[in-house]
Amino acid sequence: MSNEKSMTRRGFVGAALAGTMGVAASSFLTGCSAPSASGGQDEKTWTQEADVVVVGAGGAGFAAAIEAANAGASVLLLEKSSAVGGDSTLCDGILGGWGTKLAAAQGIDVTADEVYAWFMGHPEWYGPKDPVVARIEADKSGETIDWLQELGVPFESEVAPRFGYTELPVIHQVEGKGAEMMRVLAETAEKAGVTTLTDTPATKLLLDGDGRVIGVEALQKKETVRFKANKGVVMTTGSFAGSKDMLGTLNAECANLMPGSNPGATGDGIVMAMEAGAYTTRVSELPLMSSLAGVETGSIVNLNYGMRLHGLWLDANGERFFDEETNYENPTGHRAIVRKQNEQGTPPIALLGTTPELDAMQATYPLKWSTAETVEEVAAMVGLDGAKVKATVERYNGFCEAGKDEDFGRPADLLVPMTGPFYAAPIMVSTSVTLGGFKTDENAQALRLVKPANGTTTEPFPGLYAAGVVCEWNCAAGATVLSAMTMGRIAGQNAAAAAPTA
Repeated sequence: MSNEKSMTRRGFVGAALAGTMGVAASSFLTGCSAPSASGGQDEKTWTQEADVVVVGAGGAGFAAAIEAANAGASVLLLEKSSAVGGDSTLCDGILGGWGTKLAAAQGIDVTADEVYAWFMGHPEWYGPKDPVVARIEADKSGETIDWLQELGVPFESEVAPRFGYTELPVIHQVEGKGAEMMRVLAETAEKAGVTTLTDTPATKLLLDGDGRVIGVEALQKKETVRFKANKGVVMTTGSFAGSKDMLGTLNAECANLMPGSNPGATGDGIVMAMEAGAYTTRVSELPLMSSLAGVETGSIVNLNYGMRLHGLWLDANGERFFDEETNYENPTGHRAIVRKQNEQGTPPIALLGTTPELDAMQATYPLKWSTAETVEEVAAMVGLDGAKVKATVERYNGFCEAGKDEDFGRPADLLVPMTGPFYAAPIMVSTSVTLGGFKTDENAQALRLVKPANGTTTEPFPGLYAAGVVCEWNCAAGATVLSAMTMGRIAGQNAAAAAPTA
């Protein structure tokens, strides 16, 4: 193993800048012999060892590593990519939590019960949540924000609701978004003594003869290496939203989804979990989605998000097929679009008329979509029958005049007439977060299924912890990254406190 520093300082969103945060692995890691064959591993030499091995250097991984190190454990953090940060670097830095110092300064009074109810609300949108895990994520959400602020993560002073996330005044905005948050976490981890190794993809969880996770197998420069975890392994490897193949394999409806995550989010942790016998759940569910129009032109509009642009969604016959004003956080609209694409083999079309909202957007963000003065002209430009689209628009405008959408129940106050000039572009559906993965308990310990006995069918998986979107989704929009770091902190604390392996 080379002693070269292997973690860059700020290679979070592209070319990495030279850094000094890497710590030579040999500074505290030593080679040791693996357990005997009777212990489940053959007689080989461990490459390195630490009390806690964390796999995945995103928000959850750094939170786990920092807390474990602060608890006195030696910590090794493995990252498959050349740069750290993962999806947490790409996020908008929107964190939802209650009872923070920033909220108190504004006189905001939101309770843990309200945040929990927000997490558990609308199971028809993103599926049921584990009430025990959701409860602890809600209870400790504010603590994690205060913890981040104490570490030096800068926040805007205002705490407020956020369109598309929640009506509760709990949203905190990181100045500099995810990239700045991850820069601070990486520097904090280095100061705490965490050793981070990039370009080191984990490939297998190693178990002893009693079924306890005792280490991780990985690759470095195409060579197999083995890292011993004296107390525990924390899996924070992220989702599989960056892998078109994984998305389509686990759910055929996702075959046409456009991966919207970082390319490293390929489900490695879930595969390792399944191979080791951990309980993974909800991996076949449709993930969180974003409907993006105009991708092919580079002039992208995230439909119904941020600035609501009133328009129609058209199928290959030039007809409407769903209520276009469905709330962004409600997945039914996105699912209708991807299902329509699967059905007809081509993406649906977004058709926009000229509205004050569109004019305001174009003042700073001109659309490069197909555009024309008439419906027939713009329809032909995107491969639709002009006469059919004209009939669809006339029918819809009739609903606007009557104040009632007889086809799809679009709310009356959102029935905005379609007038030219018109703009049209294909709609692609993207995902950045999947919903399934490790089943964990409130201690962030991974679980495994057992024969039903005494009212339970699961038990803790010894030596194995998990946090973040490699786990089952148990939070709500606006709390994904924060919940990942909350459970990461818990995982790091509990792994560090675990009894060492023999």
